[in-house]
Amino acid sequence: MIKLVIVDDHQIIRAGLELMFETMDDIEVLGTADNGVTGLAQITKLQPDLVLTDIRMPEMDGIELIKQLHQTTPNLPVVVLTTFDDQRPIQQAMQLGARGFLLKDADQATILKTIRGAMKGETYLEPSIAGKAFTTSATTNEIVLTPREYDVLRQVAQGFHSKEIAETIGVSERTVKAHLTSIYNKLGVFSRAEAVAKALQLHLIDL
Repeated sequence: MIKLVIVDDHQIIRAGLELMFETMDDIEVLGTADNGVTGLAQITKLQPDLVLTDIRMPEMDGIELIKQLHQTTPNLPVVVLTTFDDQRPIQQAMQLGARGFLLKDADQATILKTIRGAMKGETYLEPSIAGKAFTTSATTNEIVLTPREYDVLRQVAQGFHSKEIAETIGVSERTVKAHLTSIYNKLGVFSRAEAVAKALQLHLIDL
């Protein structure tokens, strides 16, 4: 059972999500909040498995909420609700380790896939969000990854951790991290989520 807290300042969004999750056997809504301050209090009190949060909210926005959670519970998966014009906040959330990014009008299948994937360590971005988050002049031809880097990047996109990747391809965990550093440098990113998003946007990999 995935136990989650929903943080969004729009009551209709909260109610709609709650109604949808009520029909799921593997998801339970522990509580909701209309801003980051009350959301943080709810999360601290209820200890959910996952947080689903909006970015733009009064009192404390989603980015500040994620920052605080990153410090107190860095392994707590966070899925972000967003709109097309939230380019910079999406990048910030990626850098803070958010596991998923959903447009507010996403369909039920996409929402469920993202939440269930986040619980498995996977990172999901709708392709339209990835394209919005990385408005860049870079093209696939300008980025050259080695075959091993492609292999590592694909496994990162599938949600595998460095230790698991190392075991799969028969190298040390330190070597995997070195490949990741090289991938980050070539893509101009700072985190796994950003690397996956940009690789998808540039069609370097497919999920």
